[in-house]
Amino acid sequence: MAAIKQRINPDVLVWAMKQAGTSRTQLAGDLGTDPTTVDSWMTGDETPGLTHLRQIAKTLRRPTSLFFSPHVPTQRPLQASFRKPFGSHGVRNLTSEERAEIRLAERRQKIANWAAERVEEHHPATLPTRQGTPEATAESVQTWLHWNVSDQVKATSKPAITKMVRRSLEDQGIMVLQLSLNSDACRGFSLYSETVPLIAYNSSQVAAARTFTILHELGHLISHEQAVCDQPEDSEERWCDRFAAAFLLPEAHLRAYIAKYLKITRVENDDIESVRRISNRYGASFQCVALRLIHLGIASQPLYRAVSSGSLEVDTPGFGGEPQTTHLVRMREYGVTYPRLLLAARERGKLHDIDARKYLNVNGEQLRNLQQRIAEEV
Repeated sequence: MAAIKQRINPDVLVWAMKQAGTSRTQLAGDLGTDPTTVDSWMTGDETPGLTHLRQIAKTLRRPTSLFFSPHVPTQRPLQASFRKPFGSHGVRNLTSEERAEIRLAERRQKIANWAAERVEEHHPATLPTRQGTPEATAESVQTWLHWNVSDQVKATSKPAITKMVRRSLEDQGIMVLQLSLNSDACRGFSLYSETVPLIAYNSSQVAAARTFTILHELGHLISHEQAVCDQPEDSEERWCDRFAAAFLLPEAHLRAYIAKYLKITRVENDDIESVRRISNRYGASFQCVALRLIHLGIASQPLYRAVSSGSLEVDTPGFGGEPQTTHLVRMREYGVTYPRLLLAARERGKLHDIDARKYLNVNGEQLRNLQQRIAEEV
């Protein structure tokens, strides 16, 4: 039987391909067809069958219904402070996967803002003011988060410090999402909002790098920055790097540790062991440690290149732990701010149970388990 043709809007197809950064050749390869066939769909001379349409929607990460729209969507360009993959330099175009993740994060932030407006006791996140230097800002943020470096160095692992930073931000009303992207994708991004600011980080990084990314993106939020995501300002990137490093490695505490335990006054360009020890002490990534040491005049630029070459830093595998049931997986993805707001709106009759389950991607039993776990996290 011949495939049933789907009379889609070719202009919408062209728009969706452009938004996804996908060429006719790429789409043809993904669909197992030839570029001339894609050309005919783009001009409207031919229409795809149902199977091809579903493949197009999946590849471009759009609902199939979109392609039947009579008009091209009017959508503002994606705006986010965007942290490129490690080792990437200059202007870099977003991949279709990254664009889809930013769109999804924007949607969740919009839902969270809507819920927050309907939960009377919810107070919008009040971000601290950016100070004159990254170091002064880091001190201000530590006070705002009630952050104690003594608790930081006592943490049982680097993942534990990531969790501490994430939870501290969530307690202030910031939404922190975990993304499942490959290691070549962006390390993270942030979306400013006066009600529910958002930070997203890539889970493919080692734990210490995740912590650094979260704090780097917090630096963007403090600046109320809405930079175009594929053209970041290098000066802002450096400022946010210095802020994150100063937060994790306070100068007085770091200098005292180096003098007392490492018994040196300077870290040499090939002294990876000292970097490793500082990294383990503070839960900071090797690159973060090198950046901080260089800025404080304790090391030189070649140290950063030394710690950045090869896979020197790996996470130690954990043992045991809770079974990864659906509600725990959702908490890992969403954090607690997003589900907490939706559950509160549901309890007050502002959000239907069906919609709560849809937005949180759970069934009825999983929603109850999620609600119970959220209550335990308070």
